[in-house]
Amino acid sequence: MNPSHKQPHRKRGRNLSRELLEDRQLLSAGEGSTFAIMSGTVATAKQVSSVQFEINPNDFTPARNGKILLGIDVAADPSTSVQPEIVSVKNAHGQVIGGLIHSAYTRQIIKAKKLTDPISSAVLISLPVPKAGQAPADYTVQVRAANNTTGDYLLGFYLPGDAAGTGTVTQADLQTIKSDLGVTASSSNYNFDADVLRDGMISPADLAFASMNLGASTKISPIISVYLNPADDPLNDRITNLKTVNFTGSVTPGATVTFTEINNNSPSATTTADASGNYSIMVPLVKGSNTFAVTTQDAFGQSISGQIAPVTYSANPPKVINTPAQLTSTTTPTATTASTSTSTS
Repeated sequence: MNPSHKQPHRKRGRNLSRELLEDRQLLSAGEGSTFAIMSGTVATAKQVSSVQFEINPNDFTPARNGKILLGIDVAADPSTSVQPEIVSVKNAHGQVIGGLIHSAYTRQIIKAKKLTDPISSAVLISLPVPKAGQAPADYTVQVRAANNTTGDYLLGFYLPGDAAGTGTVTQADLQTIKSDLGVTASSSNYNFDADVLRDGMISPADLAFASMNLGASTKISPIISVYLNPADDPLNDRITNLKTVNFTGSVTPGATVTFTEINNNSPSATTTADASGNYSIMVPLVKGSNTFAVTTQDAFGQSISGQIAPVTYSANPPKVINTPAQLTSTTTPTATTASTSTSTS
């Protein structure tokens, strides 16, 4: 996770174009093996803050041992100077899960990846994946802050061994890590996602932990795409004469997606992504400019929220001129407006 801040089997990367949700800019340009990003707050000195997540068999496939090795990065939100560190991971009964492996980012990683200083670190933990049909398993990450600091922090959940950022640990990933053995964070060819331990060097230990995760996969994604249907916006200027428009996109399968007009000028609309992560939603507009906040919530516990570019509803929007008859009619006031729009678009 790089706080400067999909589908399965697809390289994870930004695909929101101009409609990128602003809060995702907190993260690195390529999410890589990071599949979820969640936030928390240490409100008072020495407080232990908690962030809950869920392992659902619909969203995770274990390695051959029935478990999945998870990595969790923690770093201060860029707006704060908190010094967060992960204390433990607890199950739904409040019991501490053993086997937590800690590592602190090296100065080279902090510099190379532009991470928040003074403290950025990561942990590894192996967790069982419930079998199909069984109830999801709930866990809580416990975070405290060093030196009596307070503020907001970010947790980045990653799939150790997923060097290619596809959501699945494959033999090709292991080969990539093997070929990078000995590379350090100060090297130009350093691969952050191949550094399973996040300790600044690609080592045999990284390869060993990645091998434990061979075959493990997740459908959870830190990305949502939002597209205005071209049929509702033929000039691609986000001006339409339709009172209801269609947005489509992709997100974590099964996640809810809600559109809310920021000034509450129109009713909100909510839909659920299908099993492939695709969604389609009809959203009402009011006269004039409509700016929507888009919020998602997935089963893992991750929520993504931000604004998209405004859409304007107008009874007489600019028109596309396609035929000689339309061109001839430019002597009328309405057609003149259309002609002008076409020449400047």
